[in-house]
Amino acid sequence: MSDWKIGDDRRRRTTDQLRNLREANDGQLEWDTEAPADFTYLYHPDRVLVRAEDAGLFDEAVARLDKGVLRGEPMRDDVRLLDGELVRYLLPERPGGQSVPEILDLLEERDLRRGAASPDHWVHVSPGGGSACPAVEPEETGLKEPWPPQTTQEKAVRDVSVVVVDTGWHPPAATDPRTPWMHDIEGDDELNGPDLRPYAGHGTFIAGVVRCVAPATEIFVEGFAIGGVGGGGILESDLVVQLEEALTHDPQVINLSAGCRTRDDLPSIAFETFYNTRMRGQDCVLVAAAGNDSWAAPFWPAAFKWCVGVGSLDRDGRISEFSNYGVSADVYALGRNLVNAFPDGTFVCHETPNKGDVRVFSTGMARWSGTSFAAPVVAGLIAREISETGSSAADARHAVLSRAVYDSDPVIGPHKELRQPYV
Repeated sequence: MSDWKIGDDRRRRTTDQLRNLREANDGQLEWDTEAPADFTYLYHPDRVLVRAEDAGLFDEAVARLDKGVLRGEPMRDDVRLLDGELVRYLLPERPGGQSVPEILDLLEERDLRRGAASPDHWVHVSPGGGSACPAVEPEETGLKEPWPPQTTQEKAVRDVSVVVVDTGWHPPAATDPRTPWMHDIEGDDELNGPDLRPYAGHGTFIAGVVRCVAPATEIFVEGFAIGGVGGGGILESDLVVQLEEALTHDPQVINLSAGCRTRDDLPSIAFETFYNTRMRGQDCVLVAAAGNDSWAAPFWPAAFKWCVGVGSLDRDGRISEFSNYGVSADVYALGRNLVNAFPDGTFVCHETPNKGDVRVFSTGMARWSGTSFAAPVVAGLIAREISETGSSAADARHAVLSRAVYDSDPVIGPHKELRQPYV
């Protein structure tokens, strides 16, 4: 096992995150570097994803591998993903100890088209390649009002549905007199108790941000890590099933404050197949967090042109130091020190430099930072545009992004900002 403790606080924090994720998913997590703090992407140690149209080519390339590389044939998973459009293989034992990425390298040497197959990557709550979590863990607040604040909405000419695909929902928030803006929100119960697990309340907080920006919306939280299972993460092949489930609620906007880097930064096969087979042509926009690693490498699904990728701004309108940029950020919105609904309970920090710190939440609220929380600001603005104008989701996306202003950052350069999304 590589050294889990080497380096500065940032590297230690990354290894803390990976340790937590590995413990929650025993035997299902690998990374692409020797030292865990340097990882680019995370993946399942035995799974390979292939588009159905490329499955025959994959099988042919496997047949051309040298004997002994694989002890047996890859097995197709019995689960039909996206009605069979996405095929999941389980690799057999590899006597030489090759990893999934190394097997894919060998298959591409045997004429498998580059990008036709990929590892099954781990998607985590607003991660980046060198981080696997929000920018910070939740913090207590004495504030009694949310930020961005609740807005009023005088007219609503169209009903709008927003689905937040996240860690789950804290039902008491809907009837808590301290958080009246959370009324009528529904979702998959994340089963919180007095001792709060990592990532508890993440989906609830995000749903609250959407509601404050767009009060005349129906919101449902589709939980992919119910009861804390998964350590806040999910394999991309499983996440697209949750996204497919989200579409059954007929949403005009889906918020996904999660993502991943991929092998060689190739587009995610799972997300791409989901869009092509399920979402293309639908009156729906996917809004996703750009990630929290201060770099420009593609972060999926935010980096897709069909997805609205959102980076983070501080309250003074400058880009947050943790925010990703480049192809993954179409626009930037407030993502630092937001305040919204959060479960009451005791939370023990799991990450350096606050590891072991005990935080007691007793106001029904928390303060949180990350591109996770910038994304629902934009999702809410798009939902509000649909509600007030009756436009299509695509037209609302265009209208909201067109109102962003260009600015320049010494590191990032020209970019588009929604400076005051709460006004």
